Amino acid sequence: MRNKILYCLFISVCVCLLVGWVNGWKQVLKAGNEAYALENYDAAHAAFQQATLENVDTPVAPYNLGTALYKKGRFNEATLAFQESLSKHSGQTDELPDLAAIHYNLGNAQFKGGDLGRAIESYKHALRLDPQDVDAQHNLALAQQLLRQQSNFAQQQEPKKDAAPQTEMKHIGKAETVRLLERLSKNENRIRQKLLQEQRKSGLRREKDW
Repeated sequence: MRNKILYCLFISVCVCLLVGWVNGWKQVLKAGNEAYALENYDAAHAAFQQATLENVDTPVAPYNLGTALYKKGRFNEATLAFQESLSKHSGQTDELPDLAAIHYNLGNAQFKGGDLGRAIESYKHALRLDPQDVDAQHNLALAQQLLRQQSNFAQQQEPKKDAAPQTEMKHIGKAETVRLLERLSKNENRIRQKLLQEQRKSGLRREKDW
């Protein structure tokens, strides 16, 4: 009888601890969501970071962490957080966060981080899961356009080694070399600025909630 009572007490303690643990990380997550809604992204970041430590298996905490990092302009870290969320997702369409939304937001973080190639792949993943997502369609087209423009610019700037004899290159002085580099740099900056202006004009569509 005594052993049975001890066993029941043990089970009760375990259940209480489990309930407390579940409620604990969910409360932290809730606090982060409230801070995020108030645009207090520092507090949201801290709460979501804590939630990832308290429950290492859920895809929700790293996803929310990624959205907070994105809002803070820390795009490379946001990319890692969204990738972590993907790695913990079961792949089931009814699980939160929505799998297409993770790929979409991952694409946005990669886009803003300057990795257009990977952003394009992420948007394609999102569209495979949700072909009607007009935001993913828009951002995919924008990323592809910018990548083509960057590629064309890079080709235009490739040195034409065969255009002039090497003997002529030997006669270019240091001052002239500096001037050529400055001219090239200014031209490159103008092109980059134009790309950024086109990006702002087209408007990268931001993160999705789930």
